[in-house]
Amino acid sequence: MLQTLLDHAPLISAAMAGVTALIWIVYLNVFLASYRRQRRPSILITSGAGRGMNAHCFVTNLGLEPVYLLDIILDITCPDGTRVRAIIPERNERWRDAQQVDVDDARGATNVGPLRSGEEKDIGRFRTLIDRACAENPDIRPDMALESLEITVVTVTTSRAELCAAARCYRVEQGDDGALRLRPTTIKARQMQGFFARRRLARELAEQLGADG
Repeated sequence: MLQTLLDHAPLISAAMAGVTALIWIVYLNVFLASYRRQRRPSILITSGAGRGMNAHCFVTNLGLEPVYLLDIILDITCPDGTRVRAIIPERNERWRDAQQVDVDDARGATNVGPLRSGEEKDIGRFRTLIDRACAENPDIRPDMALESLEITVVTVTTSRAELCAAARCYRVEQGDDGALRLRPTTIKARQMQGFFARRRLARELAEQLGADG
């Protein structure tokens, strides 16, 4: 038995080296996957500080790295299935007129800007979001019937300057008192990442730029 082991020692040594290398490769893949998950952007979209359309919409960066909030998209679905969209990153209700913003209030007149890790931004009341959308898209009216609202927050990562987004949909319901209420359709925001999601986001934003032009 001992002589057999000695005869096959080089083969056994090579096999053990191969097994050790395989273990290290698996360990490295697990480590890299865990590292990517930790560095992956995570955006939270919530509502609070009010009820129904008077509630505020909050955007929070739960990722470990800062992100840059690039755009906010509001999609409105009507009871007949009609869907309209507006890009509303600006707080246009704070503009002095349609063309000019006071220099002292320039940062307060937009939601565009960096978000540090753990930082939260109040992007406005839902009713105000609709008012902003009315100013951007003539097909949206403040008195139109609503089936649901979907908020999409588009960000750019700091490490690779890649587009990412998160979206959350709210169903609009009318209470017994006639007041509109918002009910989220998901527990948390849907994260839109990966190659195909980035391509779709870039295409949609480019189409919007073309429409504005």
